[in-house]
Order: sequence, then structure tokens, then C-alpha cells
Amino acid sequence: MLTLLLGAALVAGAGCRPDLGLPTSLVLGPRVAAVRFEPAEAAPGAAMTATAFVVTPDGAAMSPIDWSLCLTPKATSNNDVVDPACLTADGTMAVASGAAVPVPFALPAMGCRLFGPDTPPQMAGQPPLQSRAPDVTGGYYQPVRAALAGTPTIALARIRCALAGASFEVATEYNATYTNNVNPTLTAVGAFAGDTPLPLDAIAAGQTVTLAAGWNADSVESFPVLDPAAQVLVTHREAMTVSWFVSDGTIGSANTGRGENDEQLFTTTTWTAPATAGVAHLFVVLHDSRGGVDFTAVDLTVR
Repeated sequence: MLTLLLGAALVAGAGCRPDLGLPTSLVLGPRVAAVRFEPAEAAPGAAMTATAFVVTPDGAAMSPIDWSLCLTPKATSNNDVVDPACLTADGTMAVASGAAVPVPFALPAMGCRLFGPDTPPQMAGQPPLQSRAPDVTGGYYQPVRAALAGTPTIALARIRCALAGASFEVATEYNATYTNNVNPTLTAVGAFAGDTPLPLDAIAAGQTVTLAAGWNADSVESFPVLDPAAQVLVTHREAMTVSWFVSDGTIGSANTGRGENDEQLFTTTTWTAPATAGVAHLFVVLHDSRGGVDFTAVDLTVR
């Protein structure tokens, strides 16, 4: 099973949808729900740490993770996010084995050639590779493999590369104005019945409540993105997305958030409590659109 932690909500088309079984928001076994890199963006060769957010039916856990770095760029004919070699231990460079704490590592020095806009290296016996195009925020990413009990998760660490396709003047302006991404910060998670706050330790069995997650104003950063046709820099704000997971009950929308032009500092979903009393574990992952992450775990007590 491959999980890609890209910080993007899943978009479903209109009309009828097939029964896909249990929702992905329901935590039935241990899994990596997010990976937080610190700093959230850095140049190739720089130092980073990686922290896995492992969720289980019994709550968040400090579980041993095998960490490795992918050094294989995908072919232009491959529509997947990463090359298949990135999914295997043999196809990646080991960083740490069985680590349950934040893991330090150095970003590969060739990151902008392997996964960015610089001329890729020629692989023996392979056709020439093309340089990568940036995502909509102008970003490039180093794939990092986090394996929990042999199950790989691919997380993407944002790397700072030179601005491609820009004139000298625009590139100079970009270097002077672009600031590396900083991880966002969750400020609060609460439950509400209508507009009335509810204690998290006193939710009625079967009750449907509104869950809200907030972040501070500094979490939403502005950054320039190149308009290649006009050869100008356009200022954007980060969009914010929250992914919701729970060990029991039913989440209404598993991914919610705010677009870059929405200045609200919170997002909501609904949760229907189980019919029996007990503790349900709620896991909240906040993403910004440049790859930054924060996360928390909250207990919801059903009475």
C-alpha cells in the first residue's frame, strides 16, 4: 500500500459514486498520517529532520520507522508522483532504521537535478530525462520513504531550487522576495453543537457535532510565483487544508480547508459519535499548500 502525503484534498466528481468501502478517515490499524519536515523548505545539501505522525485505533504512537531517501527521478512516461524504485528499500538510500523519534538527515546535493528544474543526470542505458516542472506554488520536492512495519509512505520534502524560465531581472527579484516555507501551527481543536461549544469529554452517544480546527495568522504565508508568459511575479497566499482521522464514529468530510483568498483561520467538519460510550481518538493534520505540516491528537469521550 502506498500513501502519498501531498497535503491536497481528494476531489470527487459529481454524480453517483461506487461504494468504496470504509472511509479513509477511519483508523483501523497503525499508519503514517503525516510527516513533518523541519525546516519545511531548504536547499539541496541542507540539514532537515523528519517526524512521522503515526496514528492507531488506540491513539497516536511513537512507532519505529525505517527512513530512506529516493534518488531515482521518474521517467517522463510515468504518470505517478514518484518512480516505483522510491517504494522499495533497495531503491532508496537508507537514513535511519527503526527510529521512533525525529530523524535528522541531509537533503541530497543533487536534488534540483533529480527532482527540480536543473538538467538531470544521464542514467546509464536510459534515455535522457527531462527536468521537472514546478507545482502550482513554484515548488519542487525530494521524495522521502517512511516505512512502518514494512508499509511504505512517500512524503515530499520541499527543496529550494533556482527559478526556471525567468529573465535575469525577474530571477533577481524572486531571490530577493521569496522566503522559504515555514510549517503552519494548529492553535485549537474544538467541538460544537450549533454555535455552542461542547466539552470534548461529554459528547452524547450518536450525537452529530461540528469539529473545528484553527491555525494562527502567521501560518498563512505569501509568496511569489512566476507567470512565465508575462515574465512577472504574482503574489499568492497559501491555501490551508485539514485532514481528519478518527478511531470510531463517522467523519463527514475527511478533507476541509480554506483557499488562498479566504482569510478565515479555521475549518470545520462533522463527526457522528458512535452509539456506545467510550473514547474515540481524533487526529488532525494541517497542511499548507507549499508542503508545510502540523498535527495533533485529541480524545473525544462519548457518554
